Amino acid sequence: MAMHHPDNRAGTVVDVLFGHRVEDPYRWLEDGNHPDVITWTAAQARYTEWMLMQYKGRGERRERLTRISQQPEVGLPCGRGNTLVFQYRNHGQNQPVLYACRHRRRWTVVDPNTSAPDGLEAVDWQDVSQDGRYVLFGLSSHGDEWSTLHLYDLDAQRLLDDRIPRARQATVAFPAQSAGFFYTRYPLPGTVPEGNEFFHVSVYYHRLGTPYTEDSEIFRVDDDKRAIPRLLLSPDGGYLLIRVSYGWTRDRLHVLNLREASSQPRLLLDLGEATVLPFWHGSRLMALTNAAADGGQIIEIRLSDGRYHTVIPETPHQPIIDAAATAHHLFLHVLDQAASKILALSPQGRLQRVIALPGYAGVTGIFATHDALFYRYESFGIPPTVHAIRDTTLDDRVWMESAPADNRIRVLRDWATAPDGTRIPVYIAMGSDWTRDHPRPLVLSGYGGFNVPFLPRYAPSVYDWIRSGRLYAQAVVRGGGEFGASWHRQGMREHKETVFDDFASVAHHLIQHGYTDPNHLGISGRSNGGLLAAAFLTRHPELAAAVVMGVPLCDMIRYPRFLLAALWTAEYGCPDRPDEFEWLWRYSPYHHVIPGRAYPAVLIYSSTEDSRVDPLHARKMVARLQDATASGQPVLLRMALKQGHGTGQSLTQWIAEETDIWTFLDHHLS
Repeated sequence: MAMHHPDNRAGTVVDVLFGHRVEDPYRWLEDGNHPDVITWTAAQARYTEWMLMQYKGRGERRERLTRISQQPEVGLPCGRGNTLVFQYRNHGQNQPVLYACRHRRRWTVVDPNTSAPDGLEAVDWQDVSQDGRYVLFGLSSHGDEWSTLHLYDLDAQRLLDDRIPRARQATVAFPAQSAGFFYTRYPLPGTVPEGNEFFHVSVYYHRLGTPYTEDSEIFRVDDDKRAIPRLLLSPDGGYLLIRVSYGWTRDRLHVLNLREASSQPRLLLDLGEATVLPFWHGSRLMALTNAAADGGQIIEIRLSDGRYHTVIPETPHQPIIDAAATAHHLFLHVLDQAASKILALSPQGRLQRVIALPGYAGVTGIFATHDALFYRYESFGIPPTVHAIRDTTLDDRVWMESAPADNRIRVLRDWATAPDGTRIPVYIAMGSDWTRDHPRPLVLSGYGGFNVPFLPRYAPSVYDWIRSGRLYAQAVVRGGGEFGASWHRQGMREHKETVFDDFASVAHHLIQHGYTDPNHLGISGRSNGGLLAAAFLTRHPELAAAVVMGVPLCDMIRYPRFLLAALWTAEYGCPDRPDEFEWLWRYSPYHHVIPGRAYPAVLIYSSTEDSRVDPLHARKMVARLQDATASGQPVLLRMALKQGHGTGQSLTQWIAEETDIWTFLDHHLS
């Protein structure tokens, strides 16, 4: 007997905003702690589980994903003073373990698998003191990312008693042989007005062995509560650099002279609407900036007065994504037509070596020590692999790999054309024996936001999908950082709809060129990519058979009111301003669901403890779609317990989630 979705109890809430009648019938679903919402969510969970149990192959898929994900996974190392730290998840472990290497010895700094056997504690970030003695790291539970800062003393081989809460995505600066360190953290609840605990990140100084409540505030940003400071200590420990980020398009640099006891942080560099990513090359302060250089250039900044000159000029069509320096070389991660390369240059900027990566692999991070440049890369058939380039010889070798690459996975780069004539890259992954004889089930994913390059990555679930004879495609749409600052700006704020047009152009291209058809096309996206998938659904429901949205933004009229989402008004716009409201009103997916329209099958997944995107978006969108669709296709909500936005997710949780996602897609695309 068929089971019907739960009753959604549409309300009659209507706001009149800037002359627009804004209906919000499911506003009652915003409060996740209300008993009625808890009851409704539980009913949706039963409905979703019942539906997924009807789909064939769910158990077999879970077994395959469990088997594939038994392989190890290695993270990018970082370090100082002859100490390297890195995360590594061994066969079947629920969480990665944090290790430290020093003088050819290896220590386990913290193993969340033993400290929290349920798999719900994770290391969010890690760093090392300037002399390599102390490992500093953040631990959080349930994926909420509200890290507590811990310290491990490698000399004493023990965890110190110091604990500092609210150290979300903290950066630290620990001078050599110092009695304390600088760090960033969010305000304690109760010290700022309610709701503001998600903002006002400041810089503090902590003396070892003292309560964190006695820590001194060293620096705060007074002109914008959303601004985020990040720390970078000079190699000699004499200068503390504070980079303040205003959204994703502007940075200001401040500097504190630690050799002068009475010194205060002073503004060093403000290039206006430009990003500035500093790094040190010995005593030289360098930076990657897009000021007057769309694709980025490397400059050297004088500490005395902030004057600078160009060391490495912009290279047309090869934007610089990241930069770092060893003792004798500068290293750049650049993109050539959205494909990663590593460049090694002399300190004066002369090119020494180009390292191209196999199979359109994407570099997911670089880190330089005095002796080597470490970089991590991966692709659809290449599990995460870390290489090390020696500073003296530029020899490039494997430092650690998760598993060998699978040469049975073939990756193509094709090009679609947007309505304004812009060429949009799309990566298409398939088995090596694929032929274009008939349309295949194909899942198209995208991101397009926050200047983030959306490069090929490895996921066991995507790997399994491709090995099963299906196709996977990744659209490189505007809003990301793949082609420089203008590529990002063309897809943000008032231009956000350009991202949706780019993505739809890729979908049309894949259909027109025979890779798939509307009966076999699936759409998938997470977070900002979930917004992209939701916008595609409301604009082009006839083009796909299934749409999956993960931790999505859907109500763009009320989004800044919840959690830390006000940070994103720099990227999307603020609905409280008349002109910016108009941008958001034109596409807000929740408000563009049309009753009686035939929508494809939809699965929306979210998590109860997501501290970035409030799960209210998922609840409201599911309710509206369930009551509106005329296709007879299901609209399902998967709400995970004791999980966050994705960071810190245990292997067990990941397998359960991915099993349901790809079983759903397989059922509706086959």
